[in-house]
Amino acid sequence: MALRNLIDNALKYSPRDATVSVDLRAEQDLAAISIVDHGPGIPRAEQEAIFRKFVRGRAAMAANVKGTGVGLSMVRQIVAAHGGEVRLDSEPGRGSTFSIALPVEQR
Repeated sequence: MALRNLIDNALKYSPRDATVSVDLRAEQDLAAISIVDHGPGIPRAEQEAIFRKFVRGRAAMAANVKGTGVGLSMVRQIVAAHGGEVRLDSEPGRGSTFSIALPVEQR
């Protein structure tokens, strides 16, 4: 559900002809899944707030993109329940990269 929400957001906020990338990589004892979009980007001042329930960024509201503001809060809760973290790398005009980092069981 968390991954689906991030991919859905990336598609909603990117231009129609843009590519949305999904990348999986190992980081020491973590598996990191990154979703890269070409949307409007998120100002640093809004980046922590958008993970709270019912909060939507200014670009989302200005672009009239439909949503309730609960998706990213849900993503963070699901990932935290699995011992992981959600990371965001974004700036206005350059799109966003949302990453989920989950611990990998050592065998």
